[in-house]
Amino acid sequence: MQGRSRGARASTNPRREPVLGDSLFTPTNIRSDLDKLTKLMKRLSVEYEMFFSQQVRWPPWQRQAECDAIVRHYQKNPPRQTADRFRFNTLVHRYRTTLERFARRRRQLEEKGVIERRGQRKTNITSGRDSVDVMRPQTLVAQTAREGRAHGDQMRDLYRAYREARRARGQEIRRLTYAPFAEKIERLLDKARAQAGGRDVELRLTEAGGKVTVAVRPVRRKS
Repeated sequence: MQGRSRGARASTNPRREPVLGDSLFTPTNIRSDLDKLTKLMKRLSVEYEMFFSQQVRWPPWQRQAECDAIVRHYQKNPPRQTADRFRFNTLVHRYRTTLERFARRRRQLEEKGVIERRGQRKTNITSGRDSVDVMRPQTLVAQTAREGRAHGDQMRDLYRAYREARRARGQEIRRLTYAPFAEKIERLLDKARAQAGGRDVELRLTEAGGKVTVAVRPVRRKS
């Protein structure tokens, strides 16, 4: 088959989908890599718009493969710092929902006959059983409160992450201040501590359907 041909001829075939692999991405440092992912996502959006407006014939598979490679690397090697981990999780959620939006728009245009139905690359992020349900809770930050108490900068870090998550989604933050937030979380910790009986408690910042929430639950005992 022509689509499976090898060598120089295959590299000029516009139907050939990009080969996914580590060669698409060489890690440097987490913040530079996340800056790169942000720029690639913006470029991906521009190139998809060019495809939808029929300025180019094929979807931006190569650009999407470059984004996938960065996401895959840091899913296997999660950032250590809370702020970096939060930023990465936020970018991944944005990337997933953006791909879902592009896929819906593409199907609509194909059904209307505006663009041709073309082969679509499958990835572990967007296809099959791993397709994204935006109503399913996505974890942005998870922390463990030892013996049910916030230590060090845990409360402050959680507040910053919560505030940034709301700001990134265009939600109201002008009236959001640290003291009332901390008091509310302390009440939740008191309740969870009573249920936990001295066990550790998990603080989890999640998003579902655009709503950002903080859940406080006792850590489950290992069976």
